[in-house]
Amino acid sequence: MNKYQRVIIIVAAVNIALMLLFPPFLDNPLRRGVFPNFEGFYPLLTTLGVKNIHKELLTLQIMFVVINGLLAWLLLDRPPTKGVQPEIRYTRAIGLFLLGNLALLLAFPPFESYPSMVKFEAPFFDGFYFALGDKRHRSFFIPLLYMEVTLVVVNVLVVWLLFNNVRRAELFAKERILELAQALPPEQRDEVSKTLGYNALPPEGGEAHHDPHLGVGPDRRKYRDPRYRGPERRRGGDRRIKARAAA
Repeated sequence: MNKYQRVIIIVAAVNIALMLLFPPFLDNPLRRGVFPNFEGFYPLLTTLGVKNIHKELLTLQIMFVVINGLLAWLLLDRPPTKGVQPEIRYTRAIGLFLLGNLALLLAFPPFESYPSMVKFEAPFFDGFYFALGDKRHRSFFIPLLYMEVTLVVVNVLVVWLLFNNVRRAELFAKERILELAQALPPEQRDEVSKTLGYNALPPEGGEAHHDPHLGVGPDRRKYRDPRYRGPERRRGGDRRIKARAAA
């Protein structure tokens, strides 16, 4: 289990804990022969025993979190290749994950009940149905839909921030190891760079030192910058020095 999978487990566990601490409750109808309906989310410790829990809705919520967590776990389960942990590009994956969840929520939104023609009563939550099905003429139950979309967006942002912290911690650890590796012999230093997946140390016997000029610094083409994770596009020597020598 890698660090990104641990983040997914923690976020899923926190979501399930919040759902159990603030579960959906049913109302207590005063009229006889009226079925209880969804009333709202209340603290468990203060409302349990006074109202009944909406078990079906709570089960759907927990299943939604578990399925999302399991899917993210499987996508992040990437075994090491030749002893090197593969790099996880999570930004685009998180965006696609957000779009998929929002599409699912909008495809099966919560609907209100049919308005009664006999007596006046406020519309209540009736269930989740396909948006283009036979219930499409009903109105959406906006409070619950708004809460679902908000929680999905908040969870995605939290996961993205935690993944960024994990990535920064990994880069800092690699840079620290490479700084300490400068005091090692060349053979051991090359082995450290190979293990980390990139050569961030300048090789022995580089080019001759040039006098400093405006706009000219150390030649970074000799080694890869650990902060840059893309493909290497630099070729050849320093064109600034060549142009100055030709002049």
